[in-house]
Amino acid sequence: MTPALELVGLRRAFGALLVTSDVSLTVHPGELHALIGPNGAGKSSLLSQIAGTLRPDAGQVLLDGRDVTRVAPHRRALSGLARTFQVSALAPGLSVLENVALAVQARARHALHPLRRAFPDPGLDDPARAALLAVGLAAREAQPVRALSHGEQRALEIACALAASPRCLLLDEPLAGLGPAEADGIVALLRGLKGRVAMLLVEHDMAAVFALADRVSVLVEGRVLASGLPAAMRADPMVRAAYLGEETCTEHPPA
Repeated sequence: MTPALELVGLRRAFGALLVTSDVSLTVHPGELHALIGPNGAGKSSLLSQIAGTLRPDAGQVLLDGRDVTRVAPHRRALSGLARTFQVSALAPGLSVLENVALAVQARARHALHPLRRAFPDPGLDDPARAALLAVGLAAREAQPVRALSHGEQRALEIACALAASPRCLLLDEPLAGLGPAEADGIVALLRGLKGRVAMLLVEHDMAAVFALADRVSVLVEGRVLASGLPAAMRADPMVRAAYLGEETCTEHPPA
């Protein structure tokens, strides 16, 4: 089976600072692959190389077997790569539905016409409503984004990513800043998406990682220290020494 996403020997340096070194990993269709590591390990730089906003010095990024290493970010998005960010990229002055409809519009390669949103457009609104239903926000579609809680805004960001019909979804710390109840809601949401879309998850919440991940890769000083099943990574002495320490990772409750 062709991986949804494959990284082959990615390397990137800023002067003498090596931020990623010979990074190779795969994300299979429908799999949730977690990428963990301490602050400064190079996780965000790696996501940027995958998304195309940072060009690697060496190596390859393959999406569904196609080499997209030199492909522009917007063309990677059109090819099925979507990303959420640590800092919200939503339009707070627009409604929940309008935010997702704009994501649908971008995926459909339509020109952005600000006046178009004054009228219903089934070609945009129907798939937008389907994405909102998938994340549990269908009842909030008319609300302005600023009326949503932080956890609901995170769910909306995922809906915008899903509206692009991605083959692979990059998730950059979706639980950052959330309280326990909201974090549990996002964990339940991501659990429900498993099997539907390939996901590469960067997250510091180890309980969430071990509750969700099919496989885990550990990035330390820009290198993949280890990669494998969650239980094996949690028990690996090198991983514990480098990152996990002796903390106990309590599972998030099932949805």
